[in-house]
Order: sequence, then C-alpha cells, then structure tokens
Amino acid sequence: MGKYLRNLAALLVFLALFVGCNPAPEEPSPTVIVAPTITPIPVTVVFPTPTSSSPIATPLPVESPLVTPLSVSGVLNVPRQGGTAGQPWTLGDFRYAFHKDRLRIVWEMAESGTTIPKYRAVEVDNAAAPFPTGYDAGWGAARIDLIVSALSAPNFPLSTRLPVELPGNPVASRIGLYPTSEGGALGFSIGLHHPLDYDIYELTDPVRLVIDLVYP
Repeated sequence: MGKYLRNLAALLVFLALFVGCNPAPEEPSPTVIVAPTITPIPVTVVFPTPTSSSPIATPLPVESPLVTPLSVSGVLNVPRQGGTAGQPWTLGDFRYAFHKDRLRIVWEMAESGTTIPKYRAVEVDNAAAPFPTGYDAGWGAARIDLIVSALSAPNFPLSTRLPVELPGNPVASRIGLYPTSEGGALGFSIGLHHPLDYDIYELTDPVRLVIDLVYP
C-alpha cells in the first residue's frame, strides 16, 4: 500500500512537470491594422488682389464750358436771355453731340469777339404754345424755342442741315428752325419728350452759344 502511494505521488509530480514544460497556448492577440499616415499636400488658394483700374473715359464734349450755367431751372414759360446787341453776326457752324449724360447743341459764330449775340430762350408746352404755323405732335410734349438777334446764315446750309431727327434720344426728338417774325434774327427749336431742365452757356474764342440737355 505504501509502495502504491509512492508510485502515485511520483506520477503526479511527473505530470506536474510535464504540464509546466508545455503551457497552454495563449489566445491570439487581435490583429491591429494601422493605416499608413498620409501627409496632405498643402494647397495654396490665391485670391486676386484688387487693382485700381482707370475709369471708363468719358468722351470729350464738343465744347468744355468751365463757367457756371446761366440757368438751371426747367420751369415752362420762363424766358432766359443774354448776349449783347449792336453787332451783326454770321452763323459759322451748327452742331450737336451725344454724351454719356447729356445732349449738347452748339451754335458757333463766324466772327470773333468777347461777347455773343443777343438771344432769348424759353421752354413751352408744345400743345399749349404751338408753332405759328400750327401744332405739330412730332416735336414732343415740350419745346425750347431760341431766337438769336442780328444773326444771319448766308453761307450756312440751314435748309439742308435742319431739321435733325433724334430717334432713340432719351430727352429730345428733333432740332429745327423756329419761324420767327423778328427781323434780322434766326429762330431754332428743340423738341422735347417732356419738360426738362436745361443749361445755357455763353462762350468766346470762338463765339458760341451752347445748350445742354442733361439726361434724367
């Protein structure tokens, strides 16, 4: 019996030594997938630098008056007059030009001088104050009638240059002759789509009378 117990104890010691030499396998560690680090390429966004650009050039006017206009009110039936009487004048040129903000009309004298011819301008209702020859709707709602005293045009082709039609102009419909009864004078009319403020300038060297119709 004692021998049997000794043999059993030896067997148990042997088994313990065997187990210690062959440990149980460990659970496999989970696999960790490490994504490669990607260094982003820097992107530089360049915004355009504002630069100052030259403004769009405004066309030079036919004339460049540097004086204050004689009148700026657009009230109907208010006469505007100026100039100097006592000298005969000859019309040397008539012209007009469209600008960004206005229609400019110029009467230029053939003679030089430090004054301009005597004139009278008035804006009237076209229907209420028709031409001496009768009402003409083609002149618009209003007119500017200009009478220039002691002015003649022996060498200027008024009959072929006037009237001038102004299709598409925002303020005026036409420019033509006014049938004045004043001896030794010439009359002109500017047809308007509606009553409008206008400026008058007296200029010398050369002698000119200028009317500006400023667009609204």
